[in-house]
Amino acid sequence: MTKLKELNYENIDFEENSSQQFATVLFDRGEDQEEAKITIIKNGKINKFTGDNKYNPSARRHSSCVYVKEEWEDGKTIKICTIQHKGNTLIEVHSVSNDELNYLFKNT
Repeated sequence: MTKLKELNYENIDFEENSSQQFATVLFDRGEDQEEAKITIIKNGKINKFTGDNKYNPSARRHSSCVYVKEEWEDGKTIKICTIQHKGNTLIEVHSVSNDELNYLFKNT
């Protein structure tokens, strides 16, 4: 296995040395569909539902996101996403709002 690039967390003010991955979310969306099939893998459980695309980082299709939180109380959360867009696969890092956390993880 070859590492292509390492993320630089200093650019986004995130403490990677005191953080934990806590969930993986898959957004399965048909091209330009308003809703997505959302699959959440967290704590050894899988939760699936059809929901709003507002937290899907892909403008038109699928994406998979690993959610990572700083370990202290009120620590920041980011998501590291693989996005399919216009025939390209992109890797992006996004901030995560409390609204997003509440929407996706309210039942997990």
